[in-house]
Amino acid sequence: MNVKQVKRQKMLVAAKHLFTENGFERTSMQKVADEAGVGVATLFRYFPKKEQLIIELVIEVIEGMLPHFEDINESNRNGYEKMEAILDSYIDYIFTANRQAVTLLENFEYYVTYNPIEEELINTIRSTYIRIGRCVNEAINQGIEDGSISLSGEEKITALTIMNLFGIAIKKHAFTSFLPVEIVPVPKKQELVEVKKIILNYFKKN
Repeated sequence: MNVKQVKRQKMLVAAKHLFTENGFERTSMQKVADEAGVGVATLFRYFPKKEQLIIELVIEVIEGMLPHFEDINESNRNGYEKMEAILDSYIDYIFTANRQAVTLLENFEYYVTYNPIEEELINTIRSTYIRIGRCVNEAINQGIEDGSISLSGEEKITALTIMNLFGIAIKKHAFTSFLPVEIVPVPKKQELVEVKKIILNYFKKN
């Protein structure tokens, strides 16, 4: 990396640390600049808006998850086997999750709820989320075509809804797993595996 890339990376690392520890709202650009050892004017030259810095970090986290799903979709498994592997990836993510990654995603969801972000920036991150959803959708479609998944058109919508809810629950689980179990009881891995079995049974209910 050249000097500019190194400096940019230092700012991203500093922002990731501060956003994880303090949240987006309580972290000023001045604090990020101080943590990175650069002037705040320099930080603004690289990231003219705080939201641009936030979005880049969140996209980095999501894109770190994408290869797992894309590798599954590109494998020679049938649709049902791909869905099983995708569900396993969701579960495994909890027990190998990077604390910063999970916390950043949670903080981002709360931040955008109360702070308007330009549509152009939201579209940037939306396209990344869509790529994950597309992997799930393509696996289900393949399963219906190859006969390994038995769902009607209406049932497919239900299946996609279930998968979406499962993904949200997994992310929430990963976040709360950092809290004391006395405050937030966290399901054991085997319990999540049982939920996975219920979902897979729905795919092959007929």
